[in-house]
Amino acid sequence: MNPVPGAWYYIFLVVVVAAVVLFYFRIHKKWRLLITAAPAARFDQPGRRLKNVLVHVFGQKRILQDAGTGLMHALIFWGFCILFIHTASVFIVGLTGWDLEQRLGHWYGCPKDAFVAFVLLAVVYAFFRRGVLRPFRVDDSGEAYLVLGLIFILMVTDVAMEGALGAHPETAAHGFLGVYLKEMVAGWFSPAGLETLFSVSWWIQAVTILAFLNILPGSKHFHVITSLPNVYFQELNPPGKLKTLDLEDEETETFGTSRAEHLDWKLLLDVYTCTECGRCHEFCPTHTTDKPLSPKRMNDHIKEFVYRNQDKIIAGQTAELPDLFEAGVVGHDEIWACTTCRFCETACPLFIEEVPWIVDFRRHETLMESNFPKELTKAFKGLENNSNPWGIGAHQRAEWAADLDVPLAGEVESFEYLFFVGCSGSFDDRNKQVARALVRLLRKAGVSFAILGEAEGCCGDMARRTGNELLFQELATTNIETFNEAGVRKIITACPHGYNTIRHEYPEFGGTYEVYHHTEFLEKLLLEGKLKPIRQLDGKIAYHDSCYLGRYNDIYAAPRNVLRHLANDGPAELELHHERGYCCGGGGGRIFMEETIGTRINHTRIDHVRTSGCRTVASACPFCMTMLADGVAEKNVEQVEVRDIAQLLWEAMDDGSA
Repeated sequence: MNPVPGAWYYIFLVVVVAAVVLFYFRIHKKWRLLITAAPAARFDQPGRRLKNVLVHVFGQKRILQDAGTGLMHALIFWGFCILFIHTASVFIVGLTGWDLEQRLGHWYGCPKDAFVAFVLLAVVYAFFRRGVLRPFRVDDSGEAYLVLGLIFILMVTDVAMEGALGAHPETAAHGFLGVYLKEMVAGWFSPAGLETLFSVSWWIQAVTILAFLNILPGSKHFHVITSLPNVYFQELNPPGKLKTLDLEDEETETFGTSRAEHLDWKLLLDVYTCTECGRCHEFCPTHTTDKPLSPKRMNDHIKEFVYRNQDKIIAGQTAELPDLFEAGVVGHDEIWACTTCRFCETACPLFIEEVPWIVDFRRHETLMESNFPKELTKAFKGLENNSNPWGIGAHQRAEWAADLDVPLAGEVESFEYLFFVGCSGSFDDRNKQVARALVRLLRKAGVSFAILGEAEGCCGDMARRTGNELLFQELATTNIETFNEAGVRKIITACPHGYNTIRHEYPEFGGTYEVYHHTEFLEKLLLEGKLKPIRQLDGKIAYHDSCYLGRYNDIYAAPRNVLRHLANDGPAELELHHERGYCCGGGGGRIFMEETIGTRINHTRIDHVRTSGCRTVASACPFCMTMLADGVAEKNVEQVEVRDIAQLLWEAMDDGSA
């Protein structure tokens, strides 16, 4: 059957050329925006990047973590991949008369037909989900219904074309759909009617494809085009390693992000790619506790600003544009609400990077404007003067261990591991008990270790994530000099923030060490038989995942394995755990800021603990310990106790001899 006889061929040719030219003009400015944006280094490790594309784009790995909706989306995506040959064939037939699908035969036709059926089912479910189930994370959108409608039309017209081919006496279906529909369709149409059915369906499908192509660049469905490059160009450095500012560059007049010219091309590609699916704020601790920050909304605001001012940005006239803060694109309360928990990034199926943007906005506000929450003034001064956010004298750093006879790095001939105690372990009463328990465990296992005492300084995590890059670099280089002078090669720390910073961020400043979180190290000692609990602990123990241990460093098994040695049925899981673990509210420097907007994040987490029915919640982070314990006290939940894993393990081992 020829769908474009005679003059119709020229009409089709004009339609195709017009659609392609229109698509070029619709996408051209978006490409110009990318190439005129600030640079970003994302061209290394091509093999690893291609693997990520295979796993996360074609394999839909992250999408499928969300069972029902993920399968729906994956079927539509895989269907489009399989149907790409069919789509090409539609235009090849129209332009040359050569039927590619007929050449491929049933080898292609049958799987293609199967995916047509799958896509139809997925589209029907998508309509039902949006129109009836209406999940809160998804905005009601006419555009979404339009796109779903276009996909539905493409599938239905394909079914009609296959039915016409199967029923016509002079043609054959490409796959099983035409064979299955043959008798039914033949009873409804004459041979001439079948030719008309085929031609009308073919034209509807061709025009729908061209319309769909031109809808994409101006809609959230632009991700159909940009998702593959966005996944390819994702950050390959560890997620806990932030970009380092060159503070010595005399040509740099400003630090951080505040203007259009500061936005790099990867950030723009991120906002192009946002599907507005809402996964990023489904369990975002700021969004779910009524704070002004929503990663999804931040993407929208940046995109709207860039599109509205694209001509000036492309022309290099950004000096005429307002500051992003002045223009309302980014809000003060918005960026300071973030706990840097990274839920948004691990939930995003297309690897949009939110936390680095937020930290860069904070860097500008802190370094250039001194416009940060007033509570941080005291913390910054404490770090500057005494290398801890409380400003307590450095000479008190080792007082927690006064009666434990802990070896000091400068007073022993040799040691294998440095126990990096951290500010909380040194000065916070609750976390001093964690440090003491860990020392006793290390000694019990015969580990060769030492501490730095008053020579130890803050790791700098809080300073860096609140935008004070200058202070972070000073703290980091001072610590590295101290470590290197003491001959440190291996480090144990009970703080995930210190673990993350020393392991991932210190190497750039000349400090490369073998770093263990204390839960990893305790698991190792238990497996080696160097620690042997002598009793099981009573009651159910829930484990609260630390964001910087879990989502930043993928340490989920070690703390749970330690707890399995202490309770017969292992740790209980809270309502949100592992990759979906709910933040305590203390990360990103929030532990040193007042929480005055919405519900307190730690109160919400304590509600999860109460729902679990557990009397003990185990933590593996000093910030989590403090925030959860404060939440227990503030909500008067007397039956719940917060303990660090090291404390629980020592309790299970203590025979009274230490």
